[in-house]
Amino acid sequence: MIIESLTSASVDASGEQELVGLLAHLTSRPINLPVSLQRTLSDPACTVMVARETKDSPAIGMITLVMYDVLTGMRARIEDLVVVPDRRGSGVGAQLVEAAVAQARAAGAEIVDLTSNPQRQAANRLYLRLGFVHWPTNVYRLPLRPTSAKASAVPPNGSPSPRDAG
Repeated sequence: MIIESLTSASVDASGEQELVGLLAHLTSRPINLPVSLQRTLSDPACTVMVARETKDSPAIGMITLVMYDVLTGMRARIEDLVVVPDRRGSGVGAQLVEAAVAQARAAGAEIVDLTSNPQRQAANRLYLRLGFVHWPTNVYRLPLRPTSAKASAVPPNGSPSPRDAG
């Protein structure tokens, strides 16, 4: 298997279509891929990697690594990990995560974070198997534009508020 980092020069129209196909397995939200891809690939903090069987074969998985500095040290974050359905469970996701972690480590990152929906049981088992630790924290999100994503009605204490009940 080959894992390669994408660059603006390496992605043509057919490459964009490959990514559209992969991202369709990740989200149903509409994405303006030409714009988001150009922004992401031109950002030195971001690396998009794809997995292929051979150099000329179609992409079977992808991952985005974001590295950033904060006052307490360099951090890394994994986003957009997706593997085509017929290759899930074959090690593609693990190899993509390992490649991203290796790059973060080489750059001096102190930690690598990621989030995963609890319903994605296989993905969560993969992360634990690769050495990630489930971190007891709350994730809060403030949508700055209208979105179809809905926040949980259950607050951190685990009890829905009375106004959220039926």
